[in-house]
Amino acid sequence: MLDEAVLHRLIGSAKIMHDQLGHLIDMSARPSIAIQVVPAGIGAHAGLLGAFALASMDGTPDILYLDTAVQGQTVIDTALVRKAASVSDRLRAQALPVGLSCDLIERVANERWTQ
Repeated sequence: MLDEAVLHRLIGSAKIMHDQLGHLIDMSARPSIAIQVVPAGIGAHAGLLGAFALASMDGTPDILYLDTAVQGQTVIDTALVRKAASVSDRLRAQALPVGLSCDLIERVANERWTQ
C-alpha cells in the first residue's frame, strides 16, 4: 500500500519518477503482487505514522518489521503483530482497489512526470 502523496513527491528527477511509477505498474501485473494506493482524500490515516511490513511463513510465528528514521526493528510480540495486522486491514479497506490504484499511478506518471 502506498500513500498517494508518494506518487507526487519528486525524488530524483521527473524521468526517474516516471520510470519508477511505470515499474510499479509493470510489477502490479504479477499475480503475487497487489499494489493499492490510499487516496489523499482519506486525510490522516494510521499509515502516516510510519512504514511497516508483516511477514508470515508456515510453521513460524508472524513477524512485524517497523521502519523508523533511526533504525529498523523486527518484532515478534504476538499482540503487536496483531495490532499491526489490524492497521493493515483498515488501510487496505480505505485504499483504492488494485485496478483503480494502477490507473491512478499511470495517470500521475503520464500527467505529472512526463517531460
